[in-house]
Amino acid sequence: MQVALYKEFKKYISDSKYKESLEKLMKYVILLIDENELHPNDLEIQILGNHLSEMVNRAENDERLEPVDKKIFAKVNEQSLEISQKIVDYIAKNIGQLSESEKYVLSIHFENMHLD
Repeated sequence: MQVALYKEFKKYISDSKYKESLEKLMKYVILLIDENELHPNDLEIQILGNHLSEMVNRAENDERLEPVDKKIFAKVNEQSLEISQKIVDYIAKNIGQLSESEKYVLSIHFENMHLD
């Protein structure tokens, strides 16, 4: 299946040391956004693109986010958490390990797309 990249993602890919890994991840994320019928605006895509780029950098460099208090994320939609978990799993399988905190921090991007 052919996936067209968001124009907002292209700059992050061109600036990345890990172009191929980031492009594949971003295409996967676009599929998840489409499958879940989310409709992000340009700013949400730009912010998400930055976060994905940083996640790839952390995975490639074996860096970890600090632990987060999961209680802060108690009201996050289950669908947002599931999308985030799929992305963290994809990165773990294809790029490198991330901390559990990534799922929670990433979920806020999809939560905002639900609220639009």
